[in-house]
Amino acid sequence: MHYLNQFVRLIIVVVLSCQSLSALADVLSKPELVAKGGGSLFGSGSMQLWEIEKIAGGIYGFRYTFYRSIFVITQDGVIATDPLNPEAARILREEIHKLTDQPLKYVAYSHSHWDHISGGQVFKDEGATFVAQERCTENFLENPNPDVVMPDVTYRDQYTIELGGTSMTMYYFGPTHDNCLVVMHIQPENVMFIVDLANPPDGWIMFYNPAVSEDRVWNMPAALDAIAGVIEREGIETIIGGHMTNGINPKNGRPTIIRGTIGPSTTVAERRDFWQALIDGTRAEMVANTPVEDIPDKLVADRYLADRIVAYDEDKMRILIQRIVSYVLTGE
Repeated sequence: MHYLNQFVRLIIVVVLSCQSLSALADVLSKPELVAKGGGSLFGSGSMQLWEIEKIAGGIYGFRYTFYRSIFVITQDGVIATDPLNPEAARILREEIHKLTDQPLKYVAYSHSHWDHISGGQVFKDEGATFVAQERCTENFLENPNPDVVMPDVTYRDQYTIELGGTSMTMYYFGPTHDNCLVVMHIQPENVMFIVDLANPPDGWIMFYNPAVSEDRVWNMPAALDAIAGVIEREGIETIIGGHMTNGINPKNGRPTIIRGTIGPSTTVAERRDFWQALIDGTRAEMVANTPVEDIPDKLVADRYLADRIVAYDEDKMRILIQRIVSYVLTGE
């Protein structure tokens, strides 16, 4: 439970596809629960500490608290993604061995943040090859963590793991939420896994952390636009993300946690538009000579984007605009 209290983020994303649109919609909307355990996540109710879902083909989702990773079982071995933390990785290893006798061959990191990629030693001990974007290695060397396994294979812009008829291609489009964050496209299911950049079911969901202190604002619209380009080129229709997400309960209109893991790929373009609208609105106030210290209060008072943002919150919006003002002023 140490990691549950230490790290809580709410966001999701990865993409899947089947042979027909009707079959795709049915499979993606109803992932099969394979295993769950660890006791109740909130002390009551049916949501457990962890669960594994079969999503499509050989792709499985692993949720631990509010975090999610995926793994792919192939005829020649298993490809895993973020281990999350030592406790989660131990559970994941045990559950994978219950599902297949194939060895775990690869672990692919989505980025370098410890709350997603700690705990991989149990897979390294089995001989797995660890793969990450090259800047992740630099981050680990500059800021080491004994629970983080160093990558064996690094790359600059793109890298593909091929195993047992499955391919996982990782794309890097520059610094975003981290300076080495990538998105992962899995074939033949035609799925994209995205962590921390955009979460289904809607790209206009208010940020969990409105300070967005880790995000490189200057590159967010461009990177999301490049990801949307991959989605269009490859015909990806659905994404699955690295977190549960926040939204609105349709029954009572109140903010809630959305349990689902899967959503439309349009979420990526929506998130790009969200970032761009924040930047454009802030710049417009500067052009209008609104004092920079007044811009957050002015946009909140004007209810800028309030009708568009899911789970809009005035206090969070004020903090978010303060961050965008800093970017527009400094370029960072």
